[in-house]
Order: sequence, then C-alpha cells, then structure tokens
Amino acid sequence: MKLRTLSRAAALGLLVFPGTLCAGLIYSGPTDTNHPIDPAIPSSDARFAEWANEIDASRTAFAPRGSTTINVSGGFNSLGDLNAAEIAAGATPGYLTVTFPSGIRNGQGHDFAVFENGFVFPSDPFLLAELAFVEVSTDGTSFARFPSISTNTTWAGTFGQSFGGFDTTNIHNLAGKHAAGYGTPFDLDDLVNDPLVLGGTVDLANIQYLRLVDIPGNGAFLDSLGNPILDAWLTSGTGGFDFRLGVGTGVGVIHAVPEPAAIVSLIIGTLCLLERKRRIRGGARDRA
Repeated sequence: MKLRTLSRAAALGLLVFPGTLCAGLIYSGPTDTNHPIDPAIPSSDARFAEWANEIDASRTAFAPRGSTTINVSGGFNSLGDLNAAEIAAGATPGYLTVTFPSGIRNGQGHDFAVFENGFVFPSDPFLLAELAFVEVSTDGTSFARFPSISTNTTWAGTFGQSFGGFDTTNIHNLAGKHAAGYGTPFDLDDLVNDPLVLGGTVDLANIQYLRLVDIPGNGAFLDSLGNPILDAWLTSGTGGFDFRLGVGTGVGVIHAVPEPAAIVSLIIGTLCLLERKRRIRGGARDRA
C-alpha cells in the first residue's frame, strides 16, 4: 500500500496507533506544493470554485489584543491572543465564522483551503505561525472540529517564542501552517467518524459555516493526540490568527455545493436520458 493512497483521516489514525503501518509521518513545509498529504495550495489555483464572502458577526468574537471591529473591505481581522492569566482563568480564545455563496461539499481529495499571512522564519521549514482550529457546520449551531496534529516542542530563532519559527512539517490540519499566499488544505473525509456527522447534524455534503478558533500557543491548548500546541506567543499589538476576507485570501472552496439551477439541470438531463433509452427499447420491441 502506498502512503499517498491513504486519506488524511487514515494517516491521522496511523499516528494515533503507531506501528499499524508506519509512525512519525512528516507533513508539508510552508510552501511545499507537492506533498502527498497536505500540499500548500497557491491562492491562484484554478481549482477554487468560490471563496468565503461574508463574516457572520453573530458567530464571531475577538479576544483581547485582537481586532475591535469586523473588517470586510480587504483588511485583516485578528482573532486576538490570550495571556497566561487569561488562559488560566478560562477565557475564550478569539473565533471568526464565515459563510459562502453556495457552501462546501465533500468531494474527491481536498475540499477547501484556509489562508493566513505567516512567513518563513528563519528558514524553511520554519514558519512564524499563528495557528487556528478549523470547525465546520451545516446549521451554524453544531460545529465539527477537524482532528489535528502538532508535535513541536520548541521553536527556531533567537528572539523567543513570541517571534520564533515553528517546523510546519510537524503540523497537520491546523489553519496557518503555510506561508502567505498559500492555503492549508482540508478534506471533509477527516470528519466522517465525527459524532455530529454520524448523527446527521453536520452534513458533509452541505457545509454552510466555517469557524476559525485561535490557538494561544503557550501549550495550554492540545491537538487531537493530547500534544501541547506551540505557536507565536505572546504576540504584541494586534495578535492571534489573522483572517482577510476576499478572493485569493480567507477560505477558498474547491468542492462547492451545487447551485439549485445546476441540480435542476442535472435532474432534467437524467430524465431526458431515461426517456431516450425508453424510446429506444420501445422501438426495438416494435421492430421485433
């Protein structure tokens, strides 16, 4: 079995249960567009069918040191960062929710990509990264979170954790692991065993909301394997994951929910094909 034939969900399972095939899978670097599991996707990629076009204010809240108002005109929305005291007190990290012209559906391979503005530092594969969990929803109330991996235990650079690079080959299924101009891909197949999906609350054929939840990277927040997640912390000024709405930024959709007109057209086409086959069969019986 070739590793590249595995779904990302299966690859995650190999890390959860090391030894089933191999252990210690390495993921893509900040600008690696050819990786078999989670390649960076350029913003100009022709596969993008649509882009997130609205920020849902009722489902968005910035943390301290984040933006004070929602920006929908091309500027960045910073989710904010929590300091140690706020984390210890149980403060909620900043989060932001977007919607789409038609939505995301589960197709073959990656279904969407999330963009941030991190940059390579001090050298590839290290990235000055501000990471976020990714969650999706059909109804805007129940959100399924993508399983994630982050096994970094330190950072590179001489300026400390607040301005240090993190090895993104140790990170998977967290938004912000690729450099500016490159999207981090996500595959809805990774959620097929999520309880909300199994229960029918989250429909992977009809994702209408996507939520980004900032990760204050001091290690207090954990990946799906229980590892502490590290990123740039504590950031100064406006901090946390940075999101910019628009084409070529934000969230690019690879597999969009079909427009109603397209569904009607497909139904009509199918009915016409069935009617044509019926007539052919009827003509054959008459000639017999």
